[in-house]
Amino acid sequence: MRARLTLLLAVGLALTSPTLGQGPWAKKDWKKWSKDECKSIQEDSPWAQRWTEADVKMANFATRTSGTEGVGSESQLAVYYIMQFRSALPVRQALVREVLIQNRYDQMDPKQKEAVEKQTADFLNRKYDDVVVVHVLYGSNVPEYNRDLATFWQTHYPEGTVPQEAFLNAPRGQKVTPLRLISHKSGAQEFELVFPRMIDGKPLLEPGDKTMSVEFASPSVGEIKSSRVFVEFKIAKMMVNGQLVY
Repeated sequence: MRARLTLLLAVGLALTSPTLGQGPWAKKDWKKWSKDECKSIQEDSPWAQRWTEADVKMANFATRTSGTEGVGSESQLAVYYIMQFRSALPVRQALVREVLIQNRYDQMDPKQKEAVEKQTADFLNRKYDDVVVVHVLYGSNVPEYNRDLATFWQTHYPEGTVPQEAFLNAPRGQKVTPLRLISHKSGAQEFELVFPRMIDGKPLLEPGDKTMSVEFASPSVGEIKSSRVFVEFKIAKMMVNGQLVY
């Protein structure tokens, strides 16, 4: 009986541990994150979420192409967006760690590591005192849709304009419009929405806030109709070492 009680107490303590259910940012140094952990932080974490719109159609292609199974077969056509808070340090650490893994950082000697760390310092140490940056990656499993998406996001909004349908929905009901849209013209399928960090002299988010969301309109491409992209984030989970990070 005593042994069983001890076991139950141990389980109870584990369940109330502040790191239980949290990601690698709460458990170990970022320079020890694995490739899978980096991917998770960039796509499925308090600071990053994936949104997908899919439609199942009968494929009418004469030849097999990416995203289809051939003539007369059933195919899922999909468009996706990944929203990342790039102004949040854990996301930038995941990006850098991914590059370090690709370049065999763990096998480098101390001098080589120091040189690499100097190259990434500016990106990691950048301050976001006045803005919140939401980095958006997009794509599709259909090549034609990929091209249409890239054409839209790289050309539809002239420099200096922002999507009228884009908002950061703050916890106190404010619909915050972006200060600017940064669209990459190099072929990379990504863009950034830059929002103010202060609203009416107060921080956009504060400890104790529950949720916020980011939304914008995705264009119609092929069989996928125009959609409202909407992703909600849990503010209470965006804590690192007792500090709200976004």
